[in-house]
Amino acid sequence: MLYISIVVGVLLVVVWFMPKKLDKRDILIIWISAAFTEIVIDLTLDKTLGFYYFGDSNELSGGVLLIKLFTAPLFALLYLNYMPHDFKRFIPYWIAWAGFATFFEWTTVYFDYLNYTGWKLWYSAIFYLFIVPVFRWYYLYIKH
Repeated sequence: MLYISIVVGVLLVVVWFMPKKLDKRDILIIWISAAFTEIVIDLTLDKTLGFYYFGDSNELSGGVLLIKLFTAPLFALLYLNYMPHDFKRFIPYWIAWAGFATFFEWTTVYFDYLNYTGWKLWYSAIFYLFIVPVFRWYYLYIKH
């Protein structure tokens, strides 16, 4: 938990001080949407299907839930704040973020925050390739 707590702390500082292209309304909607998405997907894959678990045990803890309320929204804000609007420029950005997300997940496994019990890292790579453009579409949708 120490590793992920440090990551969240660093992300909070980075997001707080980054020049924001997003307005406060967008930040709130993105925060709630990203946290909801992360919690629903992880509860389904963790508690329902048993593919992995977070923290020291397979029990849901307040600490893990608190981390979930911050990690995905902070990464989503970074991703969307610097996302290029031109689709041709977005393609390498998309691939870079999917690669980064996969690498970050690997670090959470390495530091024993995330423990696989049937999941494979390459499943996550495929998921990230899918979810990155979905969040782009969602953001452009809420901007209208």
